[in-house]
Amino acid sequence: MFNFRVASLLKYRPRLPIFLLYLGFLSTGAMTVLLGAVLPRIAAEFHLTDSQSGTLLLTLFAGSSSGALFVRRRFPRTLAIGYLLIPVAGAMLVAAPRQMGIAAIAIYGVGLGMAMTSTSLLVGRMYPERRGAALSFLNFCWSIGSTLCPLALAKIHGHVTAAGLGIAVALISGPFAVLPLLERFEAPPQVRGRMRVLDTAISTVVIFAIAGFLYVGIETDVGNWMTTFGLRAVDWSFTSSSLATACFWGALLAGRGVAPVLLNHMTDARLFRLSVFSLVAGVVMLVWAHSPWLLLAGAVWTGFSLGPIYPLVLALFMERAGESKHTGWVFTVSGFGGAILPWITGIVSSSAHSLRLGLMVPAAGAVLLVVLTLGFGLSSVPESTQVVAE
Repeated sequence: MFNFRVASLLKYRPRLPIFLLYLGFLSTGAMTVLLGAVLPRIAAEFHLTDSQSGTLLLTLFAGSSSGALFVRRRFPRTLAIGYLLIPVAGAMLVAAPRQMGIAAIAIYGVGLGMAMTSTSLLVGRMYPERRGAALSFLNFCWSIGSTLCPLALAKIHGHVTAAGLGIAVALISGPFAVLPLLERFEAPPQVRGRMRVLDTAISTVVIFAIAGFLYVGIETDVGNWMTTFGLRAVDWSFTSSSLATACFWGALLAGRGVAPVLLNHMTDARLFRLSVFSLVAGVVMLVWAHSPWLLLAGAVWTGFSLGPIYPLVLALFMERAGESKHTGWVFTVSGFGGAILPWITGIVSSSAHSLRLGLMVPAAGAVLLVVLTLGFGLSSVPESTQVVAE
């Protein structure tokens, strides 16, 4: 399922536009984790509590999930709009970061959501016979961006300001808005009109939507609070804490890279179960870390365990639902996990005066994933499927 040659993805398409499409998705990975990576600096600049910092993360990821709802059929158009909204948000941060900060972050999130969703749907349209391979490589590129971002910030940590970030995201995202002018991004003629539809119950959609919600919430929660947690848990500097965050995203990247090899020797369902159980152990290690080495080990273990889970959630769901009209809700609900869980973590941290207790939120999310897997058949595939072709 995941085995493929990257070169084959370019069989029907001009190389430069597709390269830029994937490069743009890589940049969205960096821009998605940017706020969490600089959260300690932003909090210090504007004297924010953990609850207020969590509200910023809530605004960003709620905006991103909402942006996905604006993506319908004209994917190149929504791709351009998404990449144009990000510089608008950047300009607002430059003009008045305190007065327009929340509004700017909301627009920034909507732009990211539109750009990422449009890119995913464009890639799925262009490579319908290799959709799994193409989307897996797309998410691999996103993980590269999310890993490089904290590493880059660790080099310039003394110069991080809200206005500077506004300029940076505007310069990065703006050029990708012209991608639809370079290419129409259509499906190859010989595979148009083909559609796979599987009967599925609403309860199945709900279970997988909850699983996606928990996964995205855990990934976003741990990734965005990691820098702050490193500063407090082991009294690290901003640079060292940023490197811990980079280790987390790097391990997630490695997990996604290793998954295709592991799937040569086991089923999707088995790898999913192993990853979920491993995730619980990694998050527990991270939450109770009192030494730098244990914190790094927890970050790497958690990231590596998370790597295969989301693609497998989608793969297992598509085995059941295919092109179900309810599929969009799985993506939308999943996105809101990234808004809600970090926000709850900030509230718990402020109330208990302990970010360590706040990170019990993603730990609880990992346990709930185990419950869904064992108690609700999340990793099982029903025998009755029906395939319909147009």
